[in-house]
Amino acid sequence: MRESEFRREIAEFLEKELPNYRVREHQNLLYQVVVNERFEFEPNTPLNPRRGNHAFQADIVIVRENNNLPLVVLETKYKSLSSHEVITYSTKAIKHKEIYPYIRYGLVLGGKEFIDKRFFTHNIGFDFAIAISELSEKELNKLISAVKDQIESAETLIKIFSRRQPEVRFFNSKLIVETVR
Repeated sequence: MRESEFRREIAEFLEKELPNYRVREHQNLLYQVVVNERFEFEPNTPLNPRRGNHAFQADIVIVRENNNLPLVVLETKYKSLSSHEVITYSTKAIKHKEIYPYIRYGLVLGGKEFIDKRFFTHNIGFDFAIAISELSEKELNKLISAVKDQIESAETLIKIFSRRQPEVRFFNSKLIVETVR
């Protein structure tokens, strides 16, 4: 299986399991907004960001059905993951979070039974990661559970930023790991 086939299968599965959201492949997301010398925002069309014009392309983006607001981003890799890739994608996640502070960012590593330690050494921007050795029901259900949790987190953060959430008294980010053995 090639990475593009793996990504397509993941996107199709998510599309079926998330009926109230849209799943987009190769979606462009802003990583920077600039105020130019005329005090205008660039880009001035944030709804249609273009790669190379203050936007990076993400592998899979889960957006709200009604307004295309990005909630969860998944970067996919298949069979291998280098330190350079972890650093690059993690930095990309941070840049996107500067524009979309509620967005949740994940890595889906296909064809592997575990997440390499280099991920933990170099990650600073990912919120979650999952290794999927095969596209089985069990492993895909684990993915959908994680994605639904991340959607819920994104929606909660949106409420906080838009002041629709009552003042927050407690925040806790918990690390959950599942080992191979």
